[in-house]
Amino acid sequence: MGLTAVRSHSLTGEPGEQDVRSELDRIIASRVFRGTHRSQMFLQYVVTKTLEGDSKSLKERTLAIHVFGREGTEDLSEDSIVRVGAREVRKRLAQYYIAEGANDPLRIELAAGSYIPTFQWNVAATATDGAEKLATEPPGVKPGIRRDRRVLILSAAVLLACLTAVAWALISGPPSAFDAFWQPAFHQKGPLVIAIAHPIVYQPSLRAQRLDADRNGDASPPVQRPINLPPDLLNGSDFVPALNQYVGLGDAEAALRISSLFSQHHVSSRVRLASRMDFNDLRGSGVLIGAYTNRWTMDLTKGMRYRFDYVRGKPCIAEGSTGCRWTLTTKADDGRSAEDYILLCRLPHSVTNGFTVVCAGLNVYGTEEAGRIVSDPDSLTPILRALPKYWTNHNLQIVLHVAVVGDAPAQSEVVSVYSW
Repeated sequence: MGLTAVRSHSLTGEPGEQDVRSELDRIIASRVFRGTHRSQMFLQYVVTKTLEGDSKSLKERTLAIHVFGREGTEDLSEDSIVRVGAREVRKRLAQYYIAEGANDPLRIELAAGSYIPTFQWNVAATATDGAEKLATEPPGVKPGIRRDRRVLILSAAVLLACLTAVAWALISGPPSAFDAFWQPAFHQKGPLVIAIAHPIVYQPSLRAQRLDADRNGDASPPVQRPINLPPDLLNGSDFVPALNQYVGLGDAEAALRISSLFSQHHVSSRVRLASRMDFNDLRGSGVLIGAYTNRWTMDLTKGMRYRFDYVRGKPCIAEGSTGCRWTLTTKADDGRSAEDYILLCRLPHSVTNGFTVVCAGLNVYGTEEAGRIVSDPDSLTPILRALPKYWTNHNLQIVLHVAVVGDAPAQSEVVSVYSW
């Protein structure tokens, strides 16, 4: 899959209205959003209202009426269509910026729990463009003068950067707890690897699809729908495994948040499927997202104090030799659950000989919340302030519990911490 290369001409200040509208047009025309009318309408509506300075009107009831066609006289307190629609838009945005939009000059994001979009420059995607501009030579200038001018410009830029860094260090003092958490990654030379999980998705066979069409009629319009057949008409060959083709919603959102964090700190990163990586790819700094469907998360944590396991068919976080301690007993066959547990690992002394962070939940909700916590200073800082002193020099594992409300992660709380 190719990446769409789009160049920006300035990173000064906030993105302008025309920049945002151009990015919106690219998103709407993308493969991820093409053919999904409701997601297009939702994103267009919230972006337009925000650009018009009317973001305060972006409430659940307003969106239900203006985007999803609900009647203003209806009781919408039990209607989850807006929350479901917002999750779908977040999922598609995450998919877009991982692939087609990775090099877009700015990003449109919709934070979990909010219907107000945010707009920010994609610094990593425009760094190359800035370097190209420095190398551009104006016409009619002699080669020697061109070289001297470039040397002067680059020297002045380096000197200014050094003076700025020194001044900032004197003014700002020691790094914040959040910056200390990520400091090894922020100082990494070369791109960081963000390894996302690789869930096996089982698709209906062509035979099962034909049986469904014969029994229930063709879908109109021809969109994907669940197979609705009696069990005795299906056999094992009707469930075809699709390998290395799909990414979980929580994993995609976590990857998007973390890659955006790195971009804000001028750190380049690349997202890869864990199943397509070998151990050498983990050298240096990196982030592992997801648990049971990420082979490297499972391998790196198997000998640690806290690790992922199963008990009576239910996923859990085990503690040492005592067995499972935090079990996801509420998980249904369709994957939904009323709660989740998260395991965050910060490993400055990893077996990879680099700095590694693990963000994973027992379910999709926990992984999504883990990505939000580690990329949000307001969420991560209170957790770090409660840790034992000198935690920055030790490997660290944090177990959190999170409630799931309306098919989305809610407030989380720390249940255990271990460092060594």
